[in-house]
Amino acid sequence: MRYKYLLTTCLLATLCAPAYSQISSDLVGSCEIGQAEAYLDVGNVRARLFNSGNLFWRGSPYIYTVPIGGNANTTFVDDFWFGGMVDGDVRVAGGVYGPWEFWPGPVPDDGSTPSDCSPYDKFWTIEADKDLLSTLHTDFPSQSVIDWPVELGARYVEVDNIPGYTPYTGDRPYMLGDQMHWWIMNDVGNSHDYFGSKPAGIEVRVTAFAFKSNTFLGNSTFYRYEVTNRSTRPILGAYAGRFADVDLGNFSDDYMGSDSTLSLMYFYNADNDDEGGGGYGTPPPAFGLTLIEASHSRGLFPSDVDPQIKPRFSSITGPFKGRAPRTPESLMNVLSGRWEDGHPITVGGDGRDLNNPVTRFIFSGDPVTKSFWSQMNADGLGTAIAPSDKRMTASYGPFDMEVGDTVTFTYAYVWARGTDHLDSVTELKKVTAIIRKVATALLSPKYATPRFIDGNPPEKPGYAFWLSPPWPNPSSGRTTMEYSISQDGPVSIDLYDSLSRYVANIESTAVEAGRYLANFNTGDLASGVYTIRLVSLHHVASKRLVIL
Repeated sequence: MRYKYLLTTCLLATLCAPAYSQISSDLVGSCEIGQAEAYLDVGNVRARLFNSGNLFWRGSPYIYTVPIGGNANTTFVDDFWFGGMVDGDVRVAGGVYGPWEFWPGPVPDDGSTPSDCSPYDKFWTIEADKDLLSTLHTDFPSQSVIDWPVELGARYVEVDNIPGYTPYTGDRPYMLGDQMHWWIMNDVGNSHDYFGSKPAGIEVRVTAFAFKSNTFLGNSTFYRYEVTNRSTRPILGAYAGRFADVDLGNFSDDYMGSDSTLSLMYFYNADNDDEGGGGYGTPPPAFGLTLIEASHSRGLFPSDVDPQIKPRFSSITGPFKGRAPRTPESLMNVLSGRWEDGHPITVGGDGRDLNNPVTRFIFSGDPVTKSFWSQMNADGLGTAIAPSDKRMTASYGPFDMEVGDTVTFTYAYVWARGTDHLDSVTELKKVTAIIRKVATALLSPKYATPRFIDGNPPEKPGYAFWLSPPWPNPSSGRTTMEYSISQDGPVSIDLYDSLSRYVANIESTAVEAGRYLANFNTGDLASGVYTIRLVSLHHVASKRLVIL
């Protein structure tokens, strides 16, 4: 086993501290690039995943389809970028359209370079309905639960107080969302043929997850990156970021913007008709990426105490003079919120006039009000920029990583559709604000306790936790129920049969404290007595439903 666990009891939903090995980041292995792929498709999104540092595209087709089953995609390709300084030398890993610079698997225990990454060229997948609910109600965990790769650093929930991962006595994966894919990568598997630097010596554990929901949460997907410095030397002045080539349906008529208050970079249609066979028609949606978690194993990031160090957003192509980075130095420039040639981004026009103020946030004006500096008003006089195919980066830093340090970043990809192309931006920001507000709950493990526990957390004034009886009851068609949530957070409403077997999900979402209605169609279900169960972060409530 790769990790040596301390012989003490782990706390709920935490791992005991692992002992990491280190590798000289001056060396590279002889691995082949990963070939595995998986799909997030439990909600209203179908997203294609890879384990080489890129998402959604590795050759035709590119797939980030919203709504699921439609013919319009929002994103062509998305890449994870990392860069920092090792002994004064620039070390980066990433890629744009390939070749990518991450390989499957961990950094070897013995400090050697990996020669064969193929045993790790895979995804580990957990479905809440199939894998976790069955574990809750039987003594026989699913094979996916049994095979959960805790020896590679995959987190799990400690239930039975027995040291180590013991799924037969209750331990189970640290489940995020209703569908979760996990994989592990490193940047030392082979030479870096895109950016051309030596490796930084990092290991990256990735969790992609989504929710089964008919609300905005079902239109979102989530990606958590846990980056560990496995080299023998510190990585200083590091940045982590994402490159996004967003093709919002018909990609030739897109605009983009950023909102620093929401850590959001976003894309929207330039007019109210997204034409073409792959377009969204009217009204077109908006799509964005927001950073909902940034944590450091040694405590605070510098940005937590220094307001000058924050997320940054920059354009690297489009109708501007910037280009996609191709060298280690140009990538570090982009990650630090500059153009690839080191020129600072300035407010107004094409973002390169040194007579204007320097900024980290490109097109931060509100397009809904056509305020300056947005692509609807680039000069303060109402002049719009010509729409085009848009590409953008979002990054966070700088921060230092000592040997063995881990930094964690979680990104939410959010889709929203309003009454027109600008109202879609308004809706996107509303949805993003809710997701950010309940981020802690969304990042808490689903079904974390052996059985549901009715606790007594503090309630917001005016809101108690309760579930009304469904009506009509008995039902032979649609049935409706009202519920109230006392705290912001995730909510699941599920249906069980008379033998307590899971039947269907009625609703899975994240809400603010308040009162809500939910309804579903019972017409396709067999006659009998069922139980409706409402679960929030701390409470559970049940009501009986008779289906004729």
